[in-house]
Amino acid sequence: MANVDVVARARVALFDVEGISAERLVGIYRVLGEVDGPEHYARRLAEVLHTTGHIFSRHGADMDLTIGRLEEALDLCRGLDPVEHRDRDALLTGILTTHEWALYRYGRRPEGLATRRLILDLGRASRGDAWRLADRMLHVAVALVEDGEHDEAASLFAEAVEVTAAGARQSWRLDDDRHRHVTARAAHLAGLGRHAEAAAAYRPLLDESRPHEDRQVPILLYGARLLARADLPDESRAVTARAVRMYEDFAGSDRFARALRPDRVAFHLALDGASDEFPGSAHGTVHEHWSPQHMDRYAAAPATIRAALADPATSDAERVVLKRRLNVRATYAETTREAARRRLLPSYTDVLDLARRVATADPATGVPLLTRALTDRALLLAGVGLHTEGLTDLKEAAALTG
Repeated sequence: MANVDVVARARVALFDVEGISAERLVGIYRVLGEVDGPEHYARRLAEVLHTTGHIFSRHGADMDLTIGRLEEALDLCRGLDPVEHRDRDALLTGILTTHEWALYRYGRRPEGLATRRLILDLGRASRGDAWRLADRMLHVAVALVEDGEHDEAASLFAEAVEVTAAGARQSWRLDDDRHRHVTARAAHLAGLGRHAEAAAAYRPLLDESRPHEDRQVPILLYGARLLARADLPDESRAVTARAVRMYEDFAGSDRFARALRPDRVAFHLALDGASDEFPGSAHGTVHEHWSPQHMDRYAAAPATIRAALADPATSDAERVVLKRRLNVRATYAETTREAARRRLLPSYTDVLDLARRVATADPATGVPLLTRALTDRALLLAGVGLHTEGLTDLKEAAALTG
C-alpha cells in the first residue's frame, strides 16, 4: 500500500496537472491507482506512458525502457471499456504508431512490420475514413519494399489506388490526393522494370480533363517518361507537348508557383531519380512512410556522395547524377522561394552545364542526363517565379526527346 503522505502529495499535485511533466505523472497515476483502483487511472496512465515512450524513442533512450512504456500503454488501452471510451481505437492507433516507429528505430524490423499490419487491420475493421485506410496501406507497402517483399507490396499499392478511386467522387480529399497513391504504385512497378504496367497504372493521371495546375505539369512529365520506357515514343512525345503547353498557360500563375514550392519540386525530382538511389527505396512515397532506419540511410548518403565527387576517377556523367542527388536533398530542406532562388538555382545550373558537356562528348549517355537537368531546372524556375526562363528550358528538353 502506498504511503499516506505520498498519496496526499500525489492528489495535491494533480491540481496543477498542466505544469507537471509526463514522467512525474506516470508515478502519480501509479500511486493513485494502488489506492483508488487501477481502472480509475488506466486511460490517463496509458496516455502519459505513451508520451514518455514517444520522448524516449526520439531521444535514443534505453530500448527496454522505451518499449516497456509503450507496451504497458498498449495493454492499458486495450483494457479500456469501448462504451465508456468511444475513442479507444483512435487512442490505440496512436500508441501503436509510436510503438512501430520505436521498434524500427531499435532495429526490430519484423515486429515493426507486424505492428504496421495491425494498424492496417484496425483501419479495415473500423470501416471509417478511406483516406486514412489508403495511407495505412502505403505504410505497410513501403515497409515491404524496404524488406524486398515486392509482390505483397505491389498488391497493397494497387489496393490503395482502388480505395481512393472508389471514394474520390464522395470526398474532395480523396479526389485531390489520389495522384499520390497512383504515383506510388506506378513508381514501384517502374522500379521493378515492369514499365508497361507502370505506364498503364499511371494513365488515369494523364487525363486531360483533369488539368490541376498545381500538379499537372510534373505529372505529365513523369508520365511521358514512363511511356517512353514502355516503348511508346509517340504517346510520350504527345504528353510532353501537353506539359509544355500547360506550363506556358500557367506561367505567371501564383497558384502554380506556390504548388511548385521546393519540397514538392524535390518530390518530383526524387521520383525521376529512383534508379540513382540505393535499393529498398519506395519511390513515389513521402518520407513520413519510410522507416526511421531508411530515413537515416537517406540522410547519411551525402557524405558518401561527396566522397565520390572528390574521387578523380568519377566520370562527368557520374558527377551529374551525384550532384543531382545532393540537389534533391537540398531542395527538400528549403522552405522559401527566395532561399530556393539564392541557394538552389546555382546548383541546378551547375548540373545543367555539366550535363551539356557530357551530352556534347557522349550524346548517348549525356542527352538523357541533359533532358532531365533541363526539366529539373524548369520546375524549380517556375517555383521561384522565373517562368519565362523555365519555359525555355522545358522547350529545349522537349526538343531533345524528339
